[in-house]
Amino acid sequence: MNVLLDTSVFIARETARPIEPLPAGTRTAVSVMTVAELRIGVLVAADPTTRAARLRTLESATRDHDPLPVDDAVAEHFARLVAQLRDVGRNPRVIDTLIAATAIAHGAAVATQDADFDDLPGVEVVRV
Repeated sequence: MNVLLDTSVFIARETARPIEPLPAGTRTAVSVMTVAELRIGVLVAADPTTRAARLRTLESATRDHDPLPVDDAVAEHFARLVAQLRDVGRNPRVIDTLIAATAIAHGAAVATQDADFDDLPGVEVVRV
């Protein structure tokens, strides 16, 4: 199984929230958009202790994974997702939709603790 780890998984690790294990043999990846969200977290941290913890999380994510870029295939899936969501009256969250589009483009599920990926067309969600 191929799984794209959402930002919520890294935040859960950082804050010691429980995470359900992925099946043995699961191959994991991250989107460059997850890296962007983690970088934002470092920059907006309220204090040095939080900033240091977030920096460790960011470094772990980029050390353990080569972030998948937003390329033309991802852009195509992103555009389709946005159009489909707007057709049903939903206002898509850009970063989450880009993460979902990255998963679709790479034939992966999204591992997450967020409800933001629920009901996104064509996105397989793995709750962790």
